[in-house]
Amino acid sequence: MLQIECLGVRVHKHLLFLACFWCFVAVSASAQTLRISDADVNLVDLAGVSEPVGSSEVRPDATVVSRSGSRRLVKLASQRWRSQKSELRDAIYAEAARYNIDADLLFALVEQESGGRLGALSPKNARGPMQLMPGTAARFGVTNPHDPRQAVRGGVAYLVFLLDRFGGSVSLALAGYNAGEGAVDAYSTGRRIVVGGGKVINARGRRTNSGIPPYAETENYVRKIAEMYRLIRAERLAALTSDRSR
Repeated sequence: MLQIECLGVRVHKHLLFLACFWCFVAVSASAQTLRISDADVNLVDLAGVSEPVGSSEVRPDATVVSRSGSRRLVKLASQRWRSQKSELRDAIYAEAARYNIDADLLFALVEQESGGRLGALSPKNARGPMQLMPGTAARFGVTNPHDPRQAVRGGVAYLVFLLDRFGGSVSLALAGYNAGEGAVDAYSTGRRIVVGGGKVINARGRRTNSGIPPYAETENYVRKIAEMYRLIRAERLAALTSDRSR
């Protein structure tokens, strides 16, 4: 009996340590530059994130710290998303509910990729609001990447694939969305990888601490989505609080 009680004390101490650790992570996340703390993004049951859910509603239930100096830009963007009664907006909520992913993360992703423009076309031939490359679009069954429903379905399916591949790490999934999963595989494991066409990734076998490829574009991409997400989330929660207090 004494051993059980002592074990209970050890367990409580362990849980207390974990609680303190995650509090520290949540506070320090606002000072991070390249990573999104997974605690900042509401992804339910990361171990089985690819399992669709039946819920038709996505509810915000987390507090987010905002730190960016571009608050005004994000405020305008989030207001546009809230007021926009479009197929794109509806498609984002539908796919967020399908996979039980925080819709605000998807809004931040689309905002960064295309600003929500259905006709977006990049110099590298990435197309539509989710900026799908032709190979990625074909891979996830998207025949028209400018169609909002198809684009969001394919883009979110790809994001979920990346989340599953990288153990639920939001930052690595976003890095993979930008640079390709092969680049994240190479730099998160420190391996030299040869991809299609004989292209070599990470020729020196370098391993980055974050796992994010050391490309300025990818690092900035992850950081900007993190900032956009936190501010959109904070504004949505502030609006909900304001509505409830009336």
